[in-house]
Amino acid sequence: MKMKLTIALLACAATLSAQNVSVTRHTEVTPEGGAAYFPVLSPDGSKMAYTSSDYTGLKVLDFTTGNSQVVSFSAGAGFDPVFSTDGSAIYYRQQSTVGGQKLRSLSEYNLDQKSERQLIAPTRDLKRPAAIAGGMAVFAGNKLFKSVGARINSLYVYSVAQEGTIVVCDGKTSRVLRPYGNQVRSYLWTTLSPDGTKIATYAIGKGVVVLDLDGKVLAELGDFEAPAWYGNDFVAAARTTDDGHQYTASQIVLLDRHNRQVHNLTAPDEMGMNPSAAAGKIVYNTPEGKLFMLELNITK
Repeated sequence: MKMKLTIALLACAATLSAQNVSVTRHTEVTPEGGAAYFPVLSPDGSKMAYTSSDYTGLKVLDFTTGNSQVVSFSAGAGFDPVFSTDGSAIYYRQQSTVGGQKLRSLSEYNLDQKSERQLIAPTRDLKRPAAIAGGMAVFAGNKLFKSVGARINSLYVYSVAQEGTIVVCDGKTSRVLRPYGNQVRSYLWTTLSPDGTKIATYAIGKGVVVLDLDGKVLAELGDFEAPAWYGNDFVAAARTTDDGHQYTASQIVLLDRHNRQVHNLTAPDEMGMNPSAAAGKIVYNTPEGKLFMLELNITK
């Protein structure tokens, strides 16, 4: 009887904690000039970076003015760019080949001044930068670098997947996490929650998982791709199917980290993928290079 009562109480609690998610606006935001892919929203949702299907070049669309500006024409520039915390600049990596080795450099582009400066010269193993107050931090090789004027507070602000582990740093100390030990050999799309207290990542063979900063698994959310934080309690992702050669369906979903509830935001045949979320918005692309934006309403 006690066990049945506990189960009933848990079921009731899950029901009470469930969230209602509805799409209030679904619009196409494809910029003029052809196909666009891998969109990234600025923190306030007023700008969107985008690139080509092979990450060559990088542009930024300002939703307020409707104008786009070219940041770079370089190879690899569109791979995981990062806006500064105030959205006035964007950090990106250019790819080059020297002596048969693939190298990457890191640059900062000021969107207001339309000026560029190189922060790190071409090097190997340059990870995705993280925007922090006053600048950025980046993991290169076995060292963490930060730009002049960048301020790192007590929260862990940077996470990176490396050789089957997740390295979490705050600029002073770092720790190596292996949430699943030898069960998982690689982690993808590793990202820190906006409040700096949780990590979302894709663990090969496990799916999308949420961790705390000590590597404890807080939630296993299922077999989805490209997780991106939507606030601190939800993760936007893509649910894809394929025939072994190409995608046959893909839809954007919102995952509740507390109860693992899955909210379908788009239809599978729309082929939405590569979501980015900020300021209550989600943007994504289709295989044809069209970009769309979702705005949501979430209530209990």
